[in-house]
Amino acid sequence: MTAARVLWLNCRMTIRAPKDFWSGIMFIAFAATAMLAARGYSLGSAGKMGPGYFPMALGGTLGLIGAILVVRSLFAPGEPVGRIHVLPLSIIATGVALFGIMLEPLGLVVALIVVMLVAAFAGRDSRPLEAVALAVALAAFSVGIFVVALRLPLPIWPSFL
Repeated sequence: MTAARVLWLNCRMTIRAPKDFWSGIMFIAFAATAMLAARGYSLGSAGKMGPGYFPMALGGTLGLIGAILVVRSLFAPGEPVGRIHVLPLSIIATGVALFGIMLEPLGLVVALIVVMLVAAFAGRDSRPLEAVALAVALAAFSVGIFVVALRLPLPIWPSFL
């Protein structure tokens, strides 16, 4: 066997931790998206940040985390990627879309409660009473944080009330 063949066989990389590998690829894709979106904005400096500074910094950080995960997946053993459950993912994506559609006309409280109740259908173990209690608590917490503390101009209740 030639030295080049031995070197090739020893250097061939196999993915030993598929979950880490695909997580790293996802982080790198998010980083590339953030950095591409911010490429037209001025960066500024650390003392006087421009509109592109944070997306670039976030993109660089996500890219670094993704690269670490990909490299780690080649050396450390890990779990294989399990079966993808499309129905729960679709239900959660529907809930997020409903939040975006309902926030302006129905207000933060109603939109969050509906989203939480829709997302509760994604899990097999969710119970109706627990889902309602969590939805009400999340709505109250969100109003307290985003509307009262941060003073964001979000409608709290439906506009027709």
